[in-house]
Amino acid sequence: MAIKDTLDEYSFVSRFLERRDNFSPNALQTLYHYFDDLSEGIGEDIEFDPIAICCDWTEYENEKECLEDYDFVEDMEEIRTSTVVLPVHGGSILVQNY
Repeated sequence: MAIKDTLDEYSFVSRFLERRDNFSPNALQTLYHYFDDLSEGIGEDIEFDPIAICCDWTEYENEKECLEDYDFVEDMEEIRTSTVVLPVHGGSILVQNY
């Protein structure tokens, strides 16, 4: 048995920022909507785990910064075919680490 807490977007961002500073508020809003849509799609709740999110995702200021980190790929299209890339309001991007 488990105790579950349902988080709205504001609570997700606030609780995350209390513990971690890995992402901008805009990126956290994007992640909230991604996980909310994913939960709807799979028909299961997703546990709020800030540490796992920090391990699984990286926010980059732009595509150039991302490509510098993934120097073994040719372009962003190659990254997009290998993992999830989410645009963030304000110009940054989120990349699911692979």
